[in-house]
Amino acid sequence: MSMKEMRERVMEFLREQLELDKVILEKCDLMPGGVFVKDREGKSMLVFYDFMKDKVDYWFEDEK
Repeated sequence: MSMKEMRERVMEFLREQLELDKVILEKCDLMPGGVFVKDREGKSMLVFYDFMKDKVDYWFEDEK
């Protein structure tokens, strides 16, 4: 799967799970398809494609 396809899967996940007009999205090239998601309170999470598990996964800022 290409990096473009991984990013597309991440964006599809975000569209399904969040109201995108209420968060800030920032590209994160450190992780496959990675996107930092920041809410209005300043909390963030990293959403990325885990190619080992073949699924979209995420970490909250205080988890890792």
